[in-house]
Amino acid sequence: MAHTVSVSKGCFVHKPHNRNKNTPKKQFILTTDRQLWYKAYKRVWSSIEVKLESLQEEVFSEILENLVYYIQKCHKNKASNKGRNEIPSATLLTGVNLPDHDALFAALSSQLHDKVTPYVATLQARHCTTVRSTIEHMVLQLMNYNRFHSDDDLEDVVKDRLKKNQCNFLTLSAWYKEQITSKRLRMSPRKKLRIKPDLQVDKESVLVVIIPNVEGFSPQILQDFILIASCYVTSLPLVFVFGVATAVRTLHRSLPYHVSSKLRNEVFHSQPSSSYLNKVLEKVFLTSACPFQLDDKTFKLLIDVFLFHDLSVCGFIQHYKYCVMEHFFDCDYKVLCCSVSELAPNIKSLSEDQLEKLRQLPSFRRYVDKLPQKEKAPLLVDDDHFRVVLEKLMTELHGYLLNFHTLLRCLHTLTSSLPKSPLGKQLREVYSLAISCDISESPQFRECFQLLGFQSREELLDKLKKVLSILQNVSSDLPVKVSHLKDIHRELSRYYTEIVSVGTKAAEQTLKSPSKVDIGKNINRYQLKEKLLELSRKPKSLSGYEEARKKLLDYLAGTVFPQFLVPPTNTPFNEVLFFSNLAGVKRHIVGTPRAAIHMALNNPHYYLEASESVETHFVK
Repeated sequence: MAHTVSVSKGCFVHKPHNRNKNTPKKQFILTTDRQLWYKAYKRVWSSIEVKLESLQEEVFSEILENLVYYIQKCHKNKASNKGRNEIPSATLLTGVNLPDHDALFAALSSQLHDKVTPYVATLQARHCTTVRSTIEHMVLQLMNYNRFHSDDDLEDVVKDRLKKNQCNFLTLSAWYKEQITSKRLRMSPRKKLRIKPDLQVDKESVLVVIIPNVEGFSPQILQDFILIASCYVTSLPLVFVFGVATAVRTLHRSLPYHVSSKLRNEVFHSQPSSSYLNKVLEKVFLTSACPFQLDDKTFKLLIDVFLFHDLSVCGFIQHYKYCVMEHFFDCDYKVLCCSVSELAPNIKSLSEDQLEKLRQLPSFRRYVDKLPQKEKAPLLVDDDHFRVVLEKLMTELHGYLLNFHTLLRCLHTLTSSLPKSPLGKQLREVYSLAISCDISESPQFRECFQLLGFQSREELLDKLKKVLSILQNVSSDLPVKVSHLKDIHRELSRYYTEIVSVGTKAAEQTLKSPSKVDIGKNINRYQLKEKLLELSRKPKSLSGYEEARKKLLDYLAGTVFPQFLVPPTNTPFNEVLFFSNLAGVKRHIVGTPRAAIHMALNNPHYYLEASESVETHFVK
């Protein structure tokens, strides 16, 4: 019988044997490393990545500091725990953004290693299918703390140091006592006198066990593990850290009273993932320092995936990274998506073909159509002249970006706390509207300024002070022209001084007392109505503060925001900085399982990496 013949129906696939899979990948890497677009992409993303890492440390710092402090102090008062066998534990409420948990617990483990103890074990649910395997993973990580790096090294550690049947609490207790004893033997006699005979007073001897995902653990395994560990808490200073994605009651439901009574629990709350995303956007992506920008549709897609799919900031960052790669891929003129200081050398490095591609951009075409006829020909024919104009227009584009983001933050500061927040409470909501249309013509904008017209003196001064602070923080040594921002700051400072100088008494003095109006006697109802209408048409007298407030709002709504908060499509070469390939992004980051399965069944060679050598036989 042939080797592909079967009694039942079947599908037999024969893949090529002598095929070097690594060759094309190496060739691709070697060629792309020398490409201009790839170097530009690496520079942009590296700068973004540095800011993201710094922000992550800042976001995690507060919750991690509290956790580390608790773990340092939880075994200090051992007398109160004598005879109760309670294990100090911390429950960290992380939220449902599961992909972000790895970064949080990796940062926690790193800080514990640096500040508290070298003995830290992280137990993943996928490795702890039984109580025995749970204890094995914990013991191996604690006893091989200076060698343990990843789950792949676990088997090698077992062969080198221990047998699996030796990975238990008795072995751990004996090893721990030996470690502490050897440490004390290395101490000076003076230091030994200051240390009590209790082994658990040394803060570096705490054994921390981190369980990042309690929901993924089997409740029975978790209960047995805690009960066994509580029997050794007198000889082992154990500390448990539980990561809970939903609520504390999840842990209570998993642990009955006879188990939860063995824990001395403390609850810690991490900030919501939406707050973390807002910080990422406000401090990294929605700034003029980041040359790469998203258009309104792509930005809305990424936000919708975050809010309605996974609530993962890590996922949002990966999607954003894909947009950056798609923006730069195989397009050398995108090297101009850089800082202003790098524009001149990057423009000189462009070839004639790349300059021609820049001339074909729709925004530049619209710009040329508005020029006089005598100025069009040099731009379309003379490359040297085009390079000069290109540098000028790209510098102006960066200036537009600076003005746009600065005044967008000013508008958000003024409107975010208004009733019902017509423009939204978050900066991302204002940004999404501002890049999709002329925000000063929107009904939400007009409603906001109507509400600002009713603001009290104290509230308006507080908001105006924050706006002045935003304008003041714009550095004066930027290579783009910011004189208009300085003018705006100077003008708003004058309005601020004017409003401050208008005191309560001065405002009362400017109010004119209503004069008595002689309506007359013996008039009929129609004459009374006409008289009242005539009185209502007379202009109402305003106080000093109301006049100053009206002038300020007219200046902002009529001059500042309409001039600088215009959509980026109005600026030439906006395609260089703004990414707008919504269809490509949607196809790659939004799952379409039905289409993928259909394609895999029709074209199996696409997934098997074999075009013509795949032989498929259907046998009845």
